[in-house]
Amino acid sequence: MKNIKKWSMLTIVAVLLLGGGYYGYTKYKQSNSEALEPEPEMAPIVLEVTQETISSKLTVKGKSVYAEETELYAPLGANVKEWKVKHGQTINKGDVLLTLDTTGLQKEVKSIEAELKKARLDAKLQKLNEQQTTDADKASETMGGSGEERKQAFIARESKKETARLNEEAMAMREQELAEKKAETAAAMNKATVRASVSGVFLLDEASAKSRAMADGQMIGKIVNTEALQFVTTVSEQYIFQIEEGMTVQVAMSGQKDRKTTGTILSVSKFPKSSANADLSQASQFEVIIALPADSQLIGGLSLDGQIETQRKENAIVVPTLAITREQDETYVMLNAPDGQYEKRTIKTGLEMDDKTEVLEGLKAGDQVVLP
Repeated sequence: MKNIKKWSMLTIVAVLLLGGGYYGYTKYKQSNSEALEPEPEMAPIVLEVTQETISSKLTVKGKSVYAEETELYAPLGANVKEWKVKHGQTINKGDVLLTLDTTGLQKEVKSIEAELKKARLDAKLQKLNEQQTTDADKASETMGGSGEERKQAFIARESKKETARLNEEAMAMREQELAEKKAETAAAMNKATVRASVSGVFLLDEASAKSRAMADGQMIGKIVNTEALQFVTTVSEQYIFQIEEGMTVQVAMSGQKDRKTTGTILSVSKFPKSSANADLSQASQFEVIIALPADSQLIGGLSLDGQIETQRKENAIVVPTLAITREQDETYVMLNAPDGQYEKRTIKTGLEMDDKTEVLEGLKAGDQVVLP
């Protein structure tokens, strides 16, 4: 009986061991089989050839500047009597900017007039004295006298006559000087009121703002036409022959990308900037000036970005640039054939942009290409 129970237990254990081993073998085989299965192939990226308008654009950067600035200079040397406008104030043509003090010139005129009045009085008194002296000398000569005395009297009379003549000439010169000074003062008084020659915004010169004394010809400031703005930029010699006067430019403020306007190329310099010649290893830069429309939010000194459309093609056959392969002298794409096979198709390209390329030969609109 005991032997039977013993063999029964051994049989159960053996069955359990065999069953567990078989289960483990089955799981191992299954996992091994799954690991060896190939991963599914990724579907190819298919792109369509289109017919559309394509253009090439040149990006430029620069600053906005005022195109019309009228500089103002002091018409005479004088102190500023009164400023009528402030720095940054909008003014109209004919508005009084400042008045200059002409008191100094007027005092000079009065001083010369006083000198002449005194000189005329002195000349009159001297003439009376000469007349009295002449009468006395004549009486002396009539009554007699030595030859030496008569000689000395003659010399004295002639000397006084010469002195009187010189005084008259000096007085005449002084009178001429007075006339000129009066004319100068009158002109200065007319110039003393400085008016705006044009309309715009008045910008006071920094040096003039610090001193009330104006020298003749000193710069007072300038009047800026804020409605006449230009976009000044530079273009490398690599692109200078792609642009010309009259081309339109899409302009945006660097600080406010949403504010955009359209400008027109006004001029393209035929000579490189002098600073570009300093380093011969660097490409020469040419100045380009772009006219901008009036805009209340657009002022001078702003950083601007511009897009110049240098080339444009209507109804062009276009393929994504990523689909093009270039090997030595051959340019081709992989065409997605109707039977699901890929066909190598040699093409001829034209206008190229960053993400699109014009196809001149080899493809038509509606064709499908596969990324290499």
